[in-house]
Amino acid sequence: MKATDAAKRLTNDVKKHWREPPENRFIPYREFAAYSVGGIGISAISSLFTYVALTANCILIGSVFNIKPTHLAYMGVLMGIINIVKTPFVSMLVDNTNTKHGKFRPYLVYMGLPCAALLSAVPFIPVNAAYISKCLIIGVLYALLMLFQNLYAMAFSSLAQVMTPDGNERTRLLSISALIYNLGPTIINVLLPVAAPLISENGLRDITVYRIIFPVISVLGFLLGLWTFRGTKEKLIVPKNYVAEVSFKDGIAQAAKNKYFWLINIFTVLGSLKYGVGSTLAWFCIYALKKDAVLGVMNAVIGTASVPGMLLAPVLARKLGKKRSLILGNVIHGIFALPMMFSGDNPVLFFACLYMSTLGLGGEYVLTQSATADIYDYQQWKTGKRIEGFINQFGTMFTTICGLGIGLILPFFYERFGLLDDYNVLFDTSVRTPIFNLLIISTVISTAAAVIPLLFYDLSEKKHDVIIKELKERAGIGDGE
Repeated sequence: MKATDAAKRLTNDVKKHWREPPENRFIPYREFAAYSVGGIGISAISSLFTYVALTANCILIGSVFNIKPTHLAYMGVLMGIINIVKTPFVSMLVDNTNTKHGKFRPYLVYMGLPCAALLSAVPFIPVNAAYISKCLIIGVLYALLMLFQNLYAMAFSSLAQVMTPDGNERTRLLSISALIYNLGPTIINVLLPVAAPLISENGLRDITVYRIIFPVISVLGFLLGLWTFRGTKEKLIVPKNYVAEVSFKDGIAQAAKNKYFWLINIFTVLGSLKYGVGSTLAWFCIYALKKDAVLGVMNAVIGTASVPGMLLAPVLARKLGKKRSLILGNVIHGIFALPMMFSGDNPVLFFACLYMSTLGLGGEYVLTQSATADIYDYQQWKTGKRIEGFINQFGTMFTTICGLGIGLILPFFYERFGLLDDYNVLFDTSVRTPIFNLLIISTVISTAAAVIPLLFYDLSEKKHDVIIKELKERAGIGDGE
């Protein structure tokens, strides 16, 4: 009866506030739905980008195109340099965007279409082309994709941060919408491995699989993402005559003086290797169990590990604060990753440890995005300027520069352990086991290191509430307006 009553109250609340938000809130249910459901398409396209990543763990680029791990690492360094060069221009573009559609929404159209087109093109690179030719074509397409996908994903994530100035409402939006729009990656992560054996006996190691699925997902994802563009609004707390105008020099100087900008990005850099245990899943299913379909099932199962963290993120943020919640999640992640070193011959234990380790980081995206939005508000409170573009893009520049060297570490050891351009060596336990142990150890070390900068993060929820109150007073806006 309690569940039934709750459902009725929710239904009535949705009907009542479909077009107009509740008192002291900013997001009506119509916008909530547009952001969340339309986001399924946007996140689906973004998740396909991970299937063309320049890493040995990427089955398409590594196992299908047979590109050496170190060569992929060198290509990654080159892409990092390109990323650094384009960052100032993207920052200027975003922070000086003034359109009737807002600051971020236009990019859901202008960047989404080329993303869909380029992703559809990648699988049609000739597999039997000369090695250098393959590397060049992959590199060019990836560089273009990196430019468009970066802006596309940034526009979507940043949109959530400006749909409401209320910290608690923002965290709820990020929490619940993430649960919904992550259905996009979940569907793809299940569809690809399960459908692959039905398309080809070589499963995910056959290019035909990608040539069929990539274009379909890309087109459908882009079309669904248009709902987010059409059905949402940006609600910045700025004076009515405010015009976005930030010079390159000012943008750099202001972002550089924001200590929270540095702390959250150092946290990202130090934690860049903590996702290594997750990358073992595809290799474990394909090369250890030799069952592609199991990968689809386990992608779905492991994917549910993120659900509790996403749903509990608003509660944890209120009870513990974002800082303590992030520390707790990282500790759980590291504790359960370590036993995976001793579970290579026990699939049940391997999957159980991976599930619990993934559970630890389930709410991290919601919490870090919410914290980043707080940092934007702090920046405006301190300087009077909204510089989401500079903070986001220079954060990307900083993490990219640091990642240039970090990205070479794992591929160096891969080749020392025997993984070159023939990825079939991963069927050999003597090659696969030390690589897995390397990924697990690096995960534990990276997780522990990531906690350190969080110890100095003191932008609490109470401090943010004061900031928002003062911003409203400056803009002459009352609560709930």
